[in-house]
Amino acid sequence: MRTASLLTILMMIPILFASTTLASPPTNGSTILVSDSQTWEGGNLNGDVVIADGGVLTWTGESQISTDSTITIQEGGILNLNNAVLTGQASVSTLLIFDTTNVAINESIADTTATMTIYFDINVPQEAYLNLTIDEITTNEITGTSFETTVDLTDEFLIGVDHYYPLPFGITHIEIFHSNAELLTISAEDFSQRNGSLSWNQPSFHILNYGTVLLDGSTLMGANISCEHLCHFNDSTLIGSGPIHVADGTHIGVNNSVILGSRTDEDIIVHDQATIDYEESTGTGGYTDAWIRLLSKREIHVNAKVATVVATGIGYNGNTINTIINGDTDQSTWFVDIGTSESKRIVEWVDGTGTYHQETGTIKITVESNWGNFIADAVAPKTATSNVDVTYPSLSIDKIVPDAVTADTGKTHYVMVTISNTGTIPANPNVRCYTNGEEADTTANTGNWEVAPGESKDVPVSWWHYTDEATTLNCKFLYPDVLEAVSDLIADEAGQTSSEVSWTTAEEVEELPIVLYGIIIAIVVGLGVFVALGSRRLQKKEYIESEEEHDEEDDEESVDEDSTDSSEEFEEEELEDHTWTDADGNPIVSVKEE
Repeated sequence: MRTASLLTILMMIPILFASTTLASPPTNGSTILVSDSQTWEGGNLNGDVVIADGGVLTWTGESQISTDSTITIQEGGILNLNNAVLTGQASVSTLLIFDTTNVAINESIADTTATMTIYFDINVPQEAYLNLTIDEITTNEITGTSFETTVDLTDEFLIGVDHYYPLPFGITHIEIFHSNAELLTISAEDFSQRNGSLSWNQPSFHILNYGTVLLDGSTLMGANISCEHLCHFNDSTLIGSGPIHVADGTHIGVNNSVILGSRTDEDIIVHDQATIDYEESTGTGGYTDAWIRLLSKREIHVNAKVATVVATGIGYNGNTINTIINGDTDQSTWFVDIGTSESKRIVEWVDGTGTYHQETGTIKITVESNWGNFIADAVAPKTATSNVDVTYPSLSIDKIVPDAVTADTGKTHYVMVTISNTGTIPANPNVRCYTNGEEADTTANTGNWEVAPGESKDVPVSWWHYTDEATTLNCKFLYPDVLEAVSDLIADEAGQTSSEVSWTTAEEVEELPIVLYGIIIAIVVGLGVFVALGSRRLQKKEYIESEEEHDEEDDEESVDEDSTDSSEEFEEEELEDHTWTDADGNPIVSVKEE
């Protein structure tokens, strides 16, 4: 799609040029508006140029651009630099030097005692421990803003760098005064160097593109380039013109081109979701990346008000992040920012050697609760804003079935509650039951509610109610604080309600058991007494029988003795005096024994 748009623009340019007006840039600091098709051949610019919607400016030849001059391409405008060379007059470059940086000097001048002065961009302190080796001779602990020595210009020689300063600094230029009484100045951008990094401290002029910029076979030196819309560089060279900023949603093409020198560690910065084609091209190299993708921010929004976050391998340096989410009722606050530094917001880059890299970060978000821990594991999103969802269980209370439609007030009534989990993770929730909007007296708080993924089970619950009335039992989940805000993602807030149960107090039903209990107790007591009395009678009977047997034995002995005595006495009585009488009691015969 973008390629087609670029081809369309390129095909339109010759048509637009058919009615080109020859003109020249302003030189007196004024502003010129280009609203038609114009061609500039060379000419120095001192002022501002605005290319309006429908305007086309084609610029060729060599031009000097005064400091702070500006070229603005409005939406619908086109700037075409065709074999043009635009050089900022105040372009000042610096070669950042590191351990092992080498600068080659090869002037082929017949002078063995030329004076060479190396200029630094800072006042080098002693603690930098800057050592320079020139033509195999080392000078240690160099300080100050410059260093002067004698060199042989007949043959090529190297300037070797060795230092321990943690802050970046470099060489701005080298001056050589030789025997012909001539002063030779070599700028940093002209150095033949290795393991250094060319940098520009500030741009000389500005190109602000909201339309289209096309470079073909052209050179820009010391420019500040902002691509808010399409920029395309083909067979071109940009010196001291980095970093080139490419806005979110736009495109840049860099083909067969060279970008040398940047004011930062990147030649091109692609912002957010801008796109780039970087083919057969080279950059500054060394510590300066050819291009990076820099996110404006890195907010990850989650479906959790409170959570812990662990992110690893984040950004350019593979950072590890441990943080928390502690939002409020507004869900827009439920996010974590893992882009707290620029390096953490760099998610793609091509380094100084031309090797492509991409962040491989991961993120783990955990919601900890007494229902269980609910987690989201994801590749760290490479966008300014993104969403990562924690996986919760999907719970429901399907039905509540009372044991009967009537119940005794104040007595235990049993109900069966069916709970299901149609989610993909287990949960051990809390359930509470309510009657008339108030928490009911039940065993729901001690029930075994743990459900596995795909499981549905029945949980028995005891219910007590203390008022005579017809009422229902409503059971629903009681969420911990960390889950309260996301309860709608877990279950239906309304829960489930049973059919109506009539609770009554029946007095006759209450009195009957007392009478029955009394009768039973009386019977038991009576039986106990009867058994006890029977046992005593039996014991007494046995005792009496035993006594009687003993008495009978005594009596038999006594009877035997008594009978003998009685017989003798009787016989004596009969012998002593026996008198018979008649019916009227009159004696008949009297016999007296002797």
